[in-house]
Amino acid sequence: MSKSSTNRDRRATVEQMRKQAQAAERRRTLTVVAVCVVVALIIVGLAGFTLYQNEQEKKDLAEQSLSDLGASAQSAGCSAVLEEEATGAGQHVSEPVGYETTPPADGPHFDITADPSTHFYDAGDRPPVEQLVHNLEHGWTIVWYDESVADDDDQMKVLEATAAKLDAEGSDPKSNVIIAPWTSDDGDPIADGKHIAFTHWSVHQPVYDPEFFKTEQIDSFGQSQYCDTFSGGALEEFTTKYPYDDAPEGFDWHQ
Repeated sequence: MSKSSTNRDRRATVEQMRKQAQAAERRRTLTVVAVCVVVALIIVGLAGFTLYQNEQEKKDLAEQSLSDLGASAQSAGCSAVLEEEATGAGQHVSEPVGYETTPPADGPHFDITADPSTHFYDAGDRPPVEQLVHNLEHGWTIVWYDESVADDDDQMKVLEATAAKLDAEGSDPKSNVIIAPWTSDDGDPIADGKHIAFTHWSVHQPVYDPEFFKTEQIDSFGQSQYCDTFSGGALEEFTTKYPYDDAPEGFDWHQ
């Protein structure tokens, strides 16, 4: 065999080996890519399924009656309602307020209220406390939850489901309840070592009387109830006793 033929054969062999190596490398690359795609699809699928489960669970919870959400009123560790003489009615301020009661049930407040269509806030989107106090003056009840509740997925699902139930009521003022966090940046912890607080600014008028609001001086009271854990039943009892029009400016809902 001539030298040139030998060289051609060697080059052909080398070329064939190179092509085989490239083909093997492509196969390995495709295998790795396929595995990565499968793993990614599994991760996305699991995340999507988990999200679906969470949303379905919240939907199922929201379809329950309010009294069935969370702990029962008897087992939630709720204190008796604390009443204090209120101050700050009609007093608008532009600076932060140091409230004596934590969380507040009355007091000076900003001149605008929080969005009436929003029933749930977390620490990232909650308006200032002073804004929520203005909602109290208009007859809203605030459900405050502390940071330990915010870290508890099960309790948060119940709170979010409660908010979804309130959302479904639309603009009905009977559902004027806001669920909002009370954080360490806001002041002292929720009183009595509890983790949930209901607050309402009352004028002791559970049934609206237009003549009552024509008086020059209306006494008002901050109502606070503290619980170990959230109870829809306890909240229902609280809002029944202190409804939306039982407030310094509760007459707004009847104009």
